[in-house]
Amino acid sequence: MTDALARSSGRVSIEADVHDLYKQLSEGSDPLRTPFRTMKDIFMLAACVGFERSQRRPLATGKRQIFHYTQFSDQVDLPILKAIAIATTNDIQVLADLDEIVLIAEEYANAGIDDIRAEVTDQAGHPLWNLVEAIRQTE
Repeated sequence: MTDALARSSGRVSIEADVHDLYKQLSEGSDPLRTPFRTMKDIFMLAACVGFERSQRRPLATGKRQIFHYTQFSDQVDLPILKAIAIATTNDIQVLADLDEIVLIAEEYANAGIDDIRAEVTDQAGHPLWNLVEAIRQTE
């Protein structure tokens, strides 16, 4: 764990109105209906989708803290979030501010979750197969 991580409050937030969607996609034992193991996994996909589509939206005042920074993997998640932050700010100094890295990711995830909802839960069929189809279409 980095020093910046240890000093920060460490909470990752989403808008309150999408919390039920995060729960719907991560809570349960049927992988056809709940294709993600954790809310962190949904957040990571949403942040990547938002970044890939150049859509970033600040969180409204009604925020919900869904997990702690320590759930981010040092090997996979944090390098992705750091790369997104550098690409967004064009400044390597952003790496010194984990709170800023997470804020940037929260804003991309806030936009990206709308696309996930449209492609995964708003379509007929099981969320898992809708997710697979959405991934196939991005190739």
